[in-house]
Amino acid sequence: MNDEKRIVGWNELADHCLRTSLWVVIEGQVFDVTTYLAEHPGGDDILLKYGGLDGTQKFLEVNHSNYARSLRNARLVGTLTSDPQPSDYVKLVKSKKQKTNVNPNRQITWEELGQHNKKDDLWMVIEGKVYDVTDFQDDHPGGPAILLGKAGDDATAAFHDANHSQSAYKQLEKLQVGIITGVRPNVSGSGSSTNVIFVILMILAIGVGIFMFTR
Repeated sequence: MNDEKRIVGWNELADHCLRTSLWVVIEGQVFDVTTYLAEHPGGDDILLKYGGLDGTQKFLEVNHSNYARSLRNARLVGTLTSDPQPSDYVKLVKSKKQKTNVNPNRQITWEELGQHNKKDDLWMVIEGKVYDVTDFQDDHPGGPAILLGKAGDDATAAFHDANHSQSAYKQLEKLQVGIITGVRPNVSGSGSSTNVIFVILMILAIGVGIFMFTR
């Protein structure tokens, strides 16, 4: 029972955010789910996502059974410190994961890409490769706004238009999280653009017909 009184600090929690040693916070308690990855009914991806982080909201959304809670409780490490979370904590954990958990050749669908379209979770495609530029926004020479404008989308044309240097390509290598696969969905607004062109052609055709009729 002594483990229940153990206090886990933020630095210690951050050290257990990877597949080889994975701790998750739920309702203020820290659990070691490393050996449960292969057994988790919802797959290991969701556990890996919240490694070293607070997964309380996601856990409660699933409405786990008492049995699931008993499995969780058996993996109790201790109680999360009452100290406030450091301002750069999430960024630190994501950086640790990016360096070790990422498979740059993992196939990513356009649908999955589209889910990473926010400032705090920003992916984009450049030349068929998927990059997580979330933590690069503040360091981007062109500012974060231009990256956010292509969040969850193909940024190849914009990247080429900026005529980036070789060092920029080197930086991208560190941010790659996968390769895009499948057919890209129709771009929003493409249908309306086609309609506009159709209307213009119709107007021109009518104009030509009137001109020929009144000659």
